[in-house]
Amino acid sequence: MSKINIDELCEPIEVTVGGKTYTVDDISQETAGKMSKMGGDEANEDPKLVSEILIEILHANKADINKLGLRKRTMLILRLMEIINEELEGKNVPKAVLKKLQS
Repeated sequence: MSKINIDELCEPIEVTVGGKTYTVDDISQETAGKMSKMGGDEANEDPKLVSEILIEILHANKADINKLGLRKRTMLILRLMEIINEELEGKNVPKAVLKKLQS
């Protein structure tokens, strides 16, 4: 019988912001909806919306996220989306799955 362990397939993503480490386990449907409203030109995005999304994803303190400048805020959103897309496309095989495949 085939089995799927989604906890192994979607490992948490560790993010460091301002010296603090956060863990992204998943993204809620509500937050994903907000992300879909971003037009793809992150440089012209509403900074308040981007900060709101990062606060929700990271479960971070609003003041810590609002300290981030455009470069860091944009890079963080882009890198998170890149990692998530790699997972969905199967390019980023989690370590736990690789370990099982090798044994």
